[in-house]
Amino acid sequence: MPTHAKGFLWVDVLYRSTRALGDVTCLWNTRSACLTGQTMRYWEYLDRTSGDTDFARRSVHELGELYVKAHAEPMPSFAALRPYAERAEQGWIHPASERILRLWSEQLEVLHVTDPGLFLDQPYRVGTGELIEMLADRGLALDHRRFGGPVYLDGTRWGMPLRRVVSADGHANYLLMVLRDLVPMIAGHDRVLLVHDEEIGHDYALVERILGHLGAVTSRLALGRVPLAGVTGTSREGGWAGTALDELSALCLPHVEPDVYRLGMRLYFIATLQRKGDTPLDTGLLRRAMRRAADLLARADRDADPVGELRRHLTPSGWVSPYSLTCGILAKNNRTPARRLLDDVFL
Repeated sequence: MPTHAKGFLWVDVLYRSTRALGDVTCLWNTRSACLTGQTMRYWEYLDRTSGDTDFARRSVHELGELYVKAHAEPMPSFAALRPYAERAEQGWIHPASERILRLWSEQLEVLHVTDPGLFLDQPYRVGTGELIEMLADRGLALDHRRFGGPVYLDGTRWGMPLRRVVSADGHANYLLMVLRDLVPMIAGHDRVLLVHDEEIGHDYALVERILGHLGAVTSRLALGRVPLAGVTGTSREGGWAGTALDELSALCLPHVEPDVYRLGMRLYFIATLQRKGDTPLDTGLLRRAMRRAADLLARADRDADPVGELRRHLTPSGWVSPYSLTCGILAKNNRTPARRLLDDVFL
């Protein structure tokens, strides 16, 4: 899906450019994605309707169609999802989701996107109960579990509404998984950047406040989704035909060299689509990005030092802006981009 491609490409350029100026840790925990309600809902649907299907033989498009069908049904009770939550907490991944990750990994490898740890087993360093108790002790959570009720993150001191993170039946929200990953890492890092979907910015604004209260120096980068023609909802509604990564690579790679494809995709998804999510995918503009990538590679300066260029796009929060950097190499100011910059960050 183009929104996923945009996220991976932005984070890759962000990580590689900032890493060139200092030590950076990129945190991605597949376990957190597996513990979301929408993922477990998908797994429950597959096991209930598909039986002993060999998902290793299914394409990402077939699996995507099943995902849409799963979300067209009423939400199962958490009692039906609890066995999946318990197994995912231990690092288990349903074969269908593992197949999707494998197929994504293949396409990301073609793009030379740094592996964020798609198959890395990363157990949480703090348990759900332990984290809730710590937050409640600091006035950052309301814990009603002893009364048979839910748990809320409490940001009222900052004028924010209560946010439920554990339902009365014990279903934990994804924000709790984000905090389980990040809170134990605060002491070992000078800064924390939260990269997130623009449409859930209110949740990450609350996470940012909580982390700051616990001692972290934080900033946020919100990325808008890529609209799909004729689709008003999310990927759960489908409508992505022709826009998946394998389809975009099939559109481009027969006509351009791999390096042109890698650079062109970054130019398009970062500079053309920009941060906000108000521009639908346009294959004509994607082809134009490929032509601009070929031109940049042909005239790149093999002797120039990329560090100065990277520092020009360093934000006050300590990370290099992917948008500013990408626009910088496209600027028509008689400067040619450093080939080392292209190699180290964009290829």
